Amino acid sequence: MRTRMMAVLALVLLAVAGCTEVPGGVDKDLVDEWAMLGEAKVPEPRAGDCWTTQAANVIELLHTSHSVVQTPCDFSHVVETVHVGHFTGPLADADRAPSLDEMADTYAACDAELTKFLGGSWQDGRVRMLVYAPSGSQWKGGARFFRCDVAAMRSERGLLGPRTTTLKDALRPGGDMLLGCGTKIETGGSWTDVDPLACTAPHDVEFVGNVASASAVFPTDVKARTAAWGTACLDKLRSYTGMPDSALAKAKAAYAFWPLVVAQDEWKAGNHNARCYLSLPKKITRSLKGAGNITI
Repeated sequence: MRTRMMAVLALVLLAVAGCTEVPGGVDKDLVDEWAMLGEAKVPEPRAGDCWTTQAANVIELLHTSHSVVQTPCDFSHVVETVHVGHFTGPLADADRAPSLDEMADTYAACDAELTKFLGGSWQDGRVRMLVYAPSGSQWKGGARFFRCDVAAMRSERGLLGPRTTTLKDALRPGGDMLLGCGTKIETGGSWTDVDPLACTAPHDVEFVGNVASASAVFPTDVKARTAAWGTACLDKLRSYTGMPDSALAKAKAAYAFWPLVVAQDEWKAGNHNARCYLSLPKKITRSLKGAGNITI
């Protein structure tokens, strides 16, 4: 047994000794040729990413803690990333991510990107622009990106409309998300939503355009909102229909507006718009665009 153990030890020693012979061109340093690991970086979103959420409507996405979760775009999703940019200057140097009311330039840049992507102003469609800064932990990790997203809606109230196709070009002429005709949904005597319909179906409202506020002050009551958008929406109704005031009065046609801004942070970011509608006391089955001096 002792002889056998000595023989095994001799073989091991020979093997170790053999490892000291290094082939030409090898320097015996096992780590100096390894590439250094890159600095840890927060993953950035990309244009074309799609997202889903547990939120029921777009207001929850705008003003609560509901989050969005990335998903393949051919899966059911409600939000699509249109553009990813980066903060610079004082905003990038701050110790926290900017809040929406500090992002006026960013908001304007996103608005322009959405117009190119959708083929028209997002205010004219069943969609909503969302602007996201990095989360607190992402910001601490060095992230300085912002996301320009668009959410698909089923109705004016902001109920989200899941889809499995991109929103690109959805607001070009003939686009599937353009606002048009619909019926009023009322709750407790108040107009609470618009159910979209083809203009050949019986309807009592029709979208005539969107306008910016005539006032620089955030409207907080009915009187202030009427001052902000009322006159501009009436002018939109007149130009859209081509109907004289006498014909509008005979038809008991009225303007209505739907503010797109619900909180001061977004107002300060630059959203001062409202959607304008023609409202009728009865249902009709045609569009009144360019109708002229007719009797309804």
